[in-house]
Amino acid sequence: MLSIIVVDDEERIRLGLAKLIEQAGEDYQVIGIFESGNELLENLERMEPDLIITDIKMPQMSGLTLIERIKELRPNVPIAIVSGFSDFEYARQAIRLGVEEYLLKPVETEELTGLLERVRTKLIHERSRQITAKDDYLRLLAINEPGKLPAALKEEADAALHEHPLFSDYYATLVLRASVDRVQSRIRSWAQDLQRETRVLSWRLGELVILVAIHPGDDAETVRSLGASLLSLLPANVHVRAGASGIFYDPLSLNESYKQAMSALEYTWYEEGIRAFEASERIAKRIEDTGTLHRLIDRDFRSALHTVDYERAETALRAWMQEAGRIHLQWHTLMEHGSLLQTLIREEKADRNLLAEGDEILDPLLPMNYPEWSEFTRALLHLVQEQFRLLKDMQQDNRVIETVKSYIFDHYIEELELNRLAEIVYLTPSYLSKLFKMKTGETITDLIISLRIDEAKRLLVSELALKTYEVGERVGYSDPAYFNKVFKKVVGITPKEYRDRVRI
Repeated sequence: MLSIIVVDDEERIRLGLAKLIEQAGEDYQVIGIFESGNELLENLERMEPDLIITDIKMPQMSGLTLIERIKELRPNVPIAIVSGFSDFEYARQAIRLGVEEYLLKPVETEELTGLLERVRTKLIHERSRQITAKDDYLRLLAINEPGKLPAALKEEADAALHEHPLFSDYYATLVLRASVDRVQSRIRSWAQDLQRETRVLSWRLGELVILVAIHPGDDAETVRSLGASLLSLLPANVHVRAGASGIFYDPLSLNESYKQAMSALEYTWYEEGIRAFEASERIAKRIEDTGTLHRLIDRDFRSALHTVDYERAETALRAWMQEAGRIHLQWHTLMEHGSLLQTLIREEKADRNLLAEGDEILDPLLPMNYPEWSEFTRALLHLVQEQFRLLKDMQQDNRVIETVKSYIFDHYIEELELNRLAEIVYLTPSYLSKLFKMKTGETITDLIISLRIDEAKRLLVSELALKTYEVGERVGYSDPAYFNKVFKKVVGITPKEYRDRVRI
């Protein structure tokens, strides 16, 4: 799996890139999204990226400066530049700094997918030639399914790890997520004090993977005892979630062992309290019945949304959250349901012609970004409630605009004052003026003039007995000179010239 970091000061761009990467397939995972180079550098020491994608022009620290800093700290990490600037000088500097690719905004899906595949292939080949440290082999087999690795690399890793003391008998995997960094030193001390071989590997931000040897004389509760012992040594005020796998023997089973430990950790993510631990055998036989969850979203929530009953839609969402928490929904299913919720909201906006610029990029709610279920649900509820508020506001704004336009169509010949229009829809004149321009692309005055001139053009052609000044009076201009001036500005010729030209 390719671990990727995205850096861009524009929220829409960085979230859009993250979403495209997640959609590229299960071989790619975004492990960090940052809005500045400084923010990335503050966290880089604790992360293990395989690729960093950064904007080239950002405030405070440019992408080129960031690349130089990254090359000092992580000289072997591939870097790709994303920029709206096609200037050759930028490209030349980026190439000189050793970037993997130079992509222009907006980034095409095909180009991004090609970049990811090239970096992944290159990374696999480099590892096949250069990997010597045992920890790298452990990471390689834990992250990747054996069937997706090149045969030669898989055999090399398997052969090297068979000599590792961890695999002289049996082993288990523990995955731990903690809210502070200081737990690492305690965990490593705990591992050193055990009378068994262990390896502690830094994973994603705030996540550690612990491989521990299991001896032939150990009983079935050994893994659970190790997990309980580990948590008991951590500071009492540290938020911790941990999961453990079953017992394995073959190094090529590392990926399955890691998946089991992650599944157990995901289960504890739903538990209340400051810390929780679970072993995979306790949850291995659980069946995830999502029928009720699908009905709550795809039927109840969708129906309420369609009938503009946001209170009922929120009730359906809360019921869904209660059921998801009860069955400890797995993260991948949770993300699918979250995407469905946002898709339904976006479709509702589209059906009501309420889509605004940027709505095509939705903020991805990833469970791994939240320490526990309760925080995730608060974020999800807030997101949906905010979307409901926007829907209500946009619908109200549209009704306001339609009311004003209808009144103008009926009274455009009269002397229309902005204050009077604002009173009709209970808004201040300044706000109505801004809202009208934003929603229609023209000012209220522009609309009135357009309607008056269109009617004047009709009268000039159909009512030949009328003098041009009388036509002006008919459409709301009592001053002939002013009528001539406005007409010529809009049409390009005077009313008389227009009548003469049409008659010819």
